[in-house]
Amino acid sequence: MADIDERVHEVVELVRHERGLALTLVGGFARGDEGAYEVTGPDGARLVLKWLPWGREARQAEEHVEPALARLRAAGCPIPRQVAAGRVGGLWFELQEYVAGSPVEHVDGVMLEQLIAVVDCGRGAGSGAGGDWWDFVLGGLVEDRSPLCRPSVLVGCGQPVSGLLSRLRASAAAAPLPGRAPDDLVHFDFGPANVLVDGGRVVAVLDWRSCRTGDASYDLVTVDWDLAAWPKAEPGIRERLAEEIVRTTDRGALVVYAAHCVLRNLTWASGTEWSEHIVSTGHEFLDRWARA
Repeated sequence: MADIDERVHEVVELVRHERGLALTLVGGFARGDEGAYEVTGPDGARLVLKWLPWGREARQAEEHVEPALARLRAAGCPIPRQVAAGRVGGLWFELQEYVAGSPVEHVDGVMLEQLIAVVDCGRGAGSGAGGDWWDFVLGGLVEDRSPLCRPSVLVGCGQPVSGLLSRLRASAAAAPLPGRAPDDLVHFDFGPANVLVDGGRVVAVLDWRSCRTGDASYDLVTVDWDLAAWPKAEPGIRERLAEEIVRTTDRGALVVYAAHCVLRNLTWASGTEWSEHIVSTGHEFLDRWARA
């Protein structure tokens, strides 16, 4: 179990007081769904508790994310069922069913096809509000448009980070983008760490907090990045994944997605021991998709 955020006790009490749900805290999760805690409900059922401060992100969860996830569940995507949700105090809380499983540690051909199938569930499942997708992704290369990609933390960075930053921005700026507005549901943080498996079968896809309407093929590119940076795939798996990416993704969009994946990981690694590794992998990743 992970360390406990002391605010979880406040949330548990708010849910009990305002919603009449008596929850018992079990603990945090060491891996997987970030900011989630295991609790038991009044009937002893195992549940997962998450919350957000009430604000823009919480309203997004209430108005857009959960309706989108309901569409994906109906399409057969393995997303944990929501048991309860709503505003308590100054917070938005969610209770989901607990799904037993472990994050993906190894990707073979069978697992890869399951990951591709999850992404396929999102195709055409958007809200019709994907007109800002290209602005969101391109703008995210220079401005903080998402908590997952914060270029502001790289201001004043030295070489070799600044060299990679200049390269990825130049490649994205030169890429011709399609005129269509995509209407898929994009997880936006899709990868093995957010996928639970049991007996080799995908049983749950977690952490949809950043999902949005856009191009689902972006999620395939983030999987490829994960396999490049933290190798866990059998030989030939990335080649099969590349075939799927090229088949489903516009050439210009692919260059932009590769640049965005590299940048978001640069911002994550800034000031850490992983910075050098991310820079090296980033150049290799840009090379890979520049040749596609």
